[in-house]
Amino acid sequence: MRTLVLSAMLAAVFCGEALAWGQEGHSIVAEIAQRRLSPEAARAAEQLLGRGHSLASIASWADDVRDARPETFNWHFVDIPLGVPKYNAGRDCAKDAKSGFCLIAELDALRNDVRCASGSDQVEALKFAVHFVGDIHQPLHTVHEAEGGNDIKVDLFMRGQVCGGTCEPGHMPTNFHAAWDFGLIEKVVFDWGAYVDRVEHGWLKSPEAMRPGIDGGTFVDWAEETHALAPIVWNGRRADDVLDDRYLRDVQPILDRQLGVAGLRLAKFLNEAFSSRDCPVR
Repeated sequence: MRTLVLSAMLAAVFCGEALAWGQEGHSIVAEIAQRRLSPEAARAAEQLLGRGHSLASIASWADDVRDARPETFNWHFVDIPLGVPKYNAGRDCAKDAKSGFCLIAELDALRNDVRCASGSDQVEALKFAVHFVGDIHQPLHTVHEAEGGNDIKVDLFMRGQVCGGTCEPGHMPTNFHAAWDFGLIEKVVFDWGAYVDRVEHGWLKSPEAMRPGIDGGTFVDWAEETHALAPIVWNGRRADDVLDDRYLRDVQPILDRQLGVAGLRLAKFLNEAFSSRDCPVR
């Protein structure tokens, strides 16, 4: 009976509205960035967050406050049609009086706010920036169709790497977006710290990760690059919407790459923000 109750509770959680990478994914991105902060950026982050508070500790704060701050709802995604390669602000980032602009617009605003806002506004800007740089690298956060996959019910039915050949897979009803936010990650490792090690010793040592400028580009560049991967992860699922071990094997390189490159870009974003004292005239 205890197992049945637990399974029902987990199913309810997985079927809820997906918010972002999930606590694990955002912590992975934040920890990769933390290890690459300049001394100046590390000091600034510590002053804002308090001694002993890492970027990973606040990486999911933006999700925690979303219900209480409905004006931030649209800040987590950008609605580019699946078959369209290029971002169009008028189409994909329309203003909503209650829900704010899209992810790209908010990141652009945060570029200055992280450095130039004051008091609690500056702390919030840092928390939002850490979260949103992660969001813009999750492929389904750039997809308009089916609410970014939230409206597509899937069955997460895989052994994954945490189980291997020692157990039988169990059925986990969820939605496609939630599977990408945290379901797949949880099938690879038992804790997010182990995933950081996986990426550090894997994709982050690859030729692509070592390429000069991999951490550069505009926010539009990041969104369009991420969006180019969306059809692969979208069309790779089975016709019956069961996400099995084959699906995980096929998308694992994309998952690792997006978490890794998000960490590199977050580090550069913060290093550049805290290396300058220039602020716009208010």
